[in-house]
Amino acid sequence: MSNQFEVHDPSILRHARQLLDAAAGPAGMAQEVLAAVQRNDEWRGQRCLNLLAPEAPTSPTVRRLLASEIGTRAAEGHIGRVNRWFAGTQHIDEVEALCVELLKKAFRCNYADHRLMGSMIGNMTVYHSLTQPGDRVMTAAQPFGGHSSNRSDGPAGTRGVEIYDVPFNPDTLEVDLDKFAEEAGRIQPKLVIMGMSMTLFPLPVREMAEIIQPWGGTFVYDGAHQAGLIAGGQFQDPLNEGSAILT
Repeated sequence: MSNQFEVHDPSILRHARQLLDAAAGPAGMAQEVLAAVQRNDEWRGQRCLNLLAPEAPTSPTVRRLLASEIGTRAAEGHIGRVNRWFAGTQHIDEVEALCVELLKKAFRCNYADHRLMGSMIGNMTVYHSLTQPGDRVMTAAQPFGGHSSNRSDGPAGTRGVEIYDVPFNPDTLEVDLDKFAEEAGRIQPKLVIMGMSMTLFPLPVREMAEIIQPWGGTFVYDGAHQAGLIAGGQFQDPLNEGSAILT
C-alpha cells in the first residue's frame, strides 16, 4: 500500500529497512545506526571542507557539553523554582541564567531568550508574535540568499502572511535601496525580516529600518548564519543599527 504522505526518498528508506530487517536483533540494529554515524564522522568531519557558516567546527568543549548529563533533562517553564514543571532543576536554572546573561553581553542587548534553538523556531516566534494572517511582509528571495523560514514554504507561509520580495541588484547581490523604498512605500509591510543563508556583505539595516518607520513597520534581522561574527564584533551590529529583533 502506497503512502501518499511520504516525502522522503523511497530508495533510501528501503535500504534502511533492509539493513534493519537483516540485523540480528536490537543490538544489530543499534550497530547499523552507529556505523552510519561513524561513516558521516569520517567523511564529513575529516575529509570535507564545510563552507556553511552555521556548521562551523565545534570545539571539544562544546562537544562535551552536548553529551553532558544536563542534556537528558526536561526543565519546562521559566528560570526559577516556582516557574518549573519539573523538580531537580536548581543547577539547570544556574546554567540557563548564565546563558541568558551571556547572550545579553555578547549581542549587546537588554533582553534575550535562549530557548529558541535555530532561526526556524526563532522566526516562527516572530511571525506569530508580530503578525496576523493576511499581513504583508517583505523578505529576501532565496535566489539572492534568503532563507526558507521567511518564505512560503516556512513559518512565514504557515502563518498566512502575504510575502513580497525585497529588491536586490542582480549584478552586485546587494539590496537595491531605491527600489526597496519604492516597493515598501507601496506595500507598507508590517514586518521586514532579512534572513540570509548566503551573505556577501553587511545589510543596510539602518536605511531599511528608517524607510519602514513612517507606517510603524518593524525590521527583524535573522542572524543565524552570522551570529558568531556579530557576537565577536567582526560584522555589523544589527540591534545597534535599527533592527528591533535579532533571531
